[in-house]
Amino acid sequence: MKNYISDSFKNIATIFWILIAVILWYQVQNHVTLEEAILITTFLFLAILLVNTYISVFLLPKALKEKKMNTFWICFILSILVQASVMAILLLGFNRLEELSFFPSSSLFSREDSFWSNFKNQIPASIIINLAFVGLRFYHEHIKLEKAHLEFLLHSLQMQINPHFMFNVLNHIHYFVKQKDDMASVLLLNYSDILRYQLYSGKKATVTIQEEVDFLKKYINIESIRWEDKIDINCTWEIEDFEKRVSPLLLIPLIENAFKHVSRCSDRKGYISVIFKQKDDMINLEVENSKSSNPIQKKFGIGLGLENLKSRLNIIYSNKHSLSIDETDIVYNSKLLIQI
Repeated sequence: MKNYISDSFKNIATIFWILIAVILWYQVQNHVTLEEAILITTFLFLAILLVNTYISVFLLPKALKEKKMNTFWICFILSILVQASVMAILLLGFNRLEELSFFPSSSLFSREDSFWSNFKNQIPASIIINLAFVGLRFYHEHIKLEKAHLEFLLHSLQMQINPHFMFNVLNHIHYFVKQKDDMASVLLLNYSDILRYQLYSGKKATVTIQEEVDFLKKYINIESIRWEDKIDINCTWEIEDFEKRVSPLLLIPLIENAFKHVSRCSDRKGYISVIFKQKDDMINLEVENSKSSNPIQKKFGIGLGLENLKSRLNIIYSNKHSLSIDETDIVYNSKLLIQI
């Protein structure tokens, strides 16, 4: 995304410079010879380019970084005066060359032209051109800062995923080890894969559907071991293209939420249903779990997973997702639709 922002800025700036060159050429080409028109356009363009580059590429970013905008505006005004002076001198020089018959006399200049008259004429153009580029650079820096903030926020949200799950798994590994159960080894291997995925793949912008689904399956496998035969778990995976890409760790909160709130009644089994479908550019995840007739007392932090998910969806898939949650006294159902 950073490259995209930089490329967009460069493309817009290039268009601006082409327009400036065309305008300069249009102003002189009907009044002087072709050779003189090329030279006047080139020298004026270079004068504008050098001063503008100094203002927008060097002065402004430095002022923004050091928060010295008052100093910047003083330097901006001085740079405008310098640019107008250089352009006035260039025009006066070409006028003199025509008087010396180095170039044929033209209607572009007159004997009344002076440094001060040229200088005053160039001030408005200098202000407009440089303000336009300063505005463009301001916008560019704002977008960069906004993107950096979103990336930081997104990373922070990703780091919040499953902290309690880690401790639950470690407790179960400890339990199985004490029982000298082979399940401890299976649980540990699956958990190490999950932890590795969260630490490394979780930092990527996108992962393949294959990687994300494998992660979800390992997570569900660990939970099924932990719950043993106390709940029924049914999963359906319909995937058209395993190489399609999606943001990592985006789907796990709904599944995690189901295991967190599934019914724990001793008289009947609870259930969790996971249906994952990917077709074309659409991902559809539906997760449903049974609820206990006796509500679990809410603790601090419950609900943060879903809020985390909503925040990440709004950042990554702003207008390309739909999340609906239906809850009754006995069933909790969530549906997530994403256009990738």
